[in-house]
Amino acid sequence: MWYISFQGESDGNVNNILVYHDSGVEHSQPDLLPTGGTNPTLQELRGFAILGDLLYVVNAYKKLSQLLLYRANGDGAYLFESIFASGATINSILHPFDCTFDPSGNCYLSSQDSNVVTRLQSGGAALPVAPYLLQNYNPSGNFLAGTFVASAVGGLPGIPPPAPPDVPVPQGLSVSYTDGTDTRVANSVRGVTYYADHLFVADEPGNAVKIYDGTSGQLACTIAGSNLAAPVHLLFNGDTLYIGSSGSDSVVSCDFSSGIPAGTVAPVTFVDGGVKHISGMAFDGNGYFYAAERKAKKIRKFSSSGESLGDFITGLPDEPEFIMYVPKAGS
Repeated sequence: MWYISFQGESDGNVNNILVYHDSGVEHSQPDLLPTGGTNPTLQELRGFAILGDLLYVVNAYKKLSQLLLYRANGDGAYLFESIFASGATINSILHPFDCTFDPSGNCYLSSQDSNVVTRLQSGGAALPVAPYLLQNYNPSGNFLAGTFVASAVGGLPGIPPPAPPDVPVPQGLSVSYTDGTDTRVANSVRGVTYYADHLFVADEPGNAVKIYDGTSGQLACTIAGSNLAAPVHLLFNGDTLYIGSSGSDSVVSCDFSSGIPAGTVAPVTFVDGGVKHISGMAFDGNGYFYAAERKAKKIRKFSSSGESLGDFITGLPDEPEFIMYVPKAGS
């Protein structure tokens, strides 16, 4: 089965995760998440993650700014369980984008308008600020709650005073503004994923993927150069990281089977300029690679070596954001 989240902003306004069969045909009951009644309002869904029978969904609309938790009911459906974390109680969560988990069950949630990655414990509460940040940038602890990766500019629009400290690049994440002003964030942190005791973070305006030590929060390595420009989505398949490079309409990759190197490493090109306005990425159970094109509202299929195999799903009802292949139970 395929799960797809959508932009949900203006063109189509799909505010759910839709389900498609392995073949790419829409399921007869496409809405994965329940709505109405006591279920939460869904608007602008982004990243989602499955851990056992739990489904975590980023509800990105700024006035909501939530990470929602659902539980599988055993019949292929999910029931709402709780608001796992929210900007209403954790001030670092503002216009969230993606989430990932470490082996201990801690959650890492990226937020575009605060430009930070928040670390949350398994129950949803904010964990202490990363030790490296406290030791090197602000011993008094004046960071947004749970900050694990900080913004190069702490006092961004929408962040109430007192402003968090600036954490300069490269340790901090880059940020750019709409129309060159400092009143609205245009580009900031995007995808996150966890691998080998390190957190990987897409620094879109910095044209880099940054790798942070999973204990201290110190920057350990940077992926930059080659065909990598404006990274948005991150995907591990085995020991290889795939990066959706929206600035070059490409997919690049890095092999980490030999461990996390120091310094800066250049990726290799996997799909060269062949995916316009790239968003979500996934592999299916047979090793084929898939990439979503937001503006074209479709998902394309590629071989395991990056050769184009044509369109897989076209005519999506809204702009796709994240995609995931979920094997059927027992397969």
